[in-house]
Amino acid sequence: MPDLTLVSTGRANVRISDYRSRRNLILIFSGTGDSETVRRLLRDFSEIYSEFVSEEAQVLAVVQGSRDRAEQLERSDALSFPVLADEDGHAHLRVGVLGPEQNCTPVVYVVDRYGEIRHVSRAEESRGGLTPGEALDWIRYINLECPE
Repeated sequence: MPDLTLVSTGRANVRISDYRSRRNLILIFSGTGDSETVRRLLRDFSEIYSEFVSEEAQVLAVVQGSRDRAEQLERSDALSFPVLADEDGHAHLRVGVLGPEQNCTPVVYVVDRYGEIRHVSRAEESRGGLTPGEALDWIRYINLECPE
């Protein structure tokens, strides 16, 4: 996974490499976060967030737009995990989620604590892609492979 630097709703810069050797990651690239498919997916992940934490994993949503947009999404849907702002869309482009000036359906990356992408799932309009339960299964599998 490229070492992206994004802005948290608390205005701090967050680097993906800050989690290396510490936590597995679930990265949800959500475009602008405007569609109901995206919002439903984020709420579903939020419902079982504590299970990810107990497995030493971090869920991060990445929204294409301003820090204010990320904060609005985090607050309005009462999400229990951080929502990060991709203010210039560079992170979405860099990981190949969308082209210039295009919105996207959500894409979920499962990344191990060493920065290796283990699974990628793009949502369909009618379905949210990788479910939170399936993502949790991936995290448990990774933990079994590398228990340290």
